[in-house]
Amino acid sequence: MNRKVMTLVLLISSSTLLGGCTAISLVDAAASTAIGAGKIAVKGTTAAIGAVIPDGEDKKKDKK
Repeated sequence: MNRKVMTLVLLISSSTLLGGCTAISLVDAAASTAIGAGKIAVKGTTAAIGAVIPDGEDKKKDKK
């Protein structure tokens, strides 16, 4: 009887710990998605600014 109780306690505690891992992985996935979207937005903005404002790199290459 004592062994059954101990097994039940271990099962309940391990399921609680796994629930915490699931929550952490969901938060990690959401943060990774937000960071990826932010990187895409920054790259798009940089490309748009680079297309509108010339930086003079072509002139430096022509002089060499």
